Amino acid sequence: MTLHELTYCSRATHDMSQAALLDLLAQARARNARHGITGLLVYRQREFMQLLEGDRNAIFALYRSICADSRNRRNYLMWDEPITQRAFPDWGMAFLSLDGIDLQGKPGYSDFLDAGFSAVTRNATVSVGKRFLHLHRELFLREQHANPKK
Repeated sequence: MTLHELTYCSRATHDMSQAALLDLLAQARARNARHGITGLLVYRQREFMQLLEGDRNAIFALYRSICADSRNRRNYLMWDEPITQRAFPDWGMAFLSLDGIDLQGKPGYSDFLDAGFSAVTRNATVSVGKRFLHLHRELFLREQHANPKK
């Protein structure tokens, strides 16, 4: 199997509750484990950004399924390219909520917001797709610093 990476963004059709996000996380982790897909899903103010890793056919099949899902719209494929190793090999799907929903201790929780890629890449190449996620993180942190009550 040749490893591939895909990064996309989309917009949720409605605000998602903590319960809905946790349900989405559980479903994604189970489905992705069956297909050998790993990655990081970021949710903030109805915006999703996701990096998927795995077999190219498997991740594009998943992306087509996500595009057809009625819970989101405005799907935009930002990046796809072969990779030599996974940045997220230890879980079926890492999940991070940037809206203050407490996921610490939940299976698949990522400390990406606090530690950035240093905590998760394990010497993996920092691709353009990962740079998109990092930029999203930096913009969020700047916004939080400028508006601490958000």
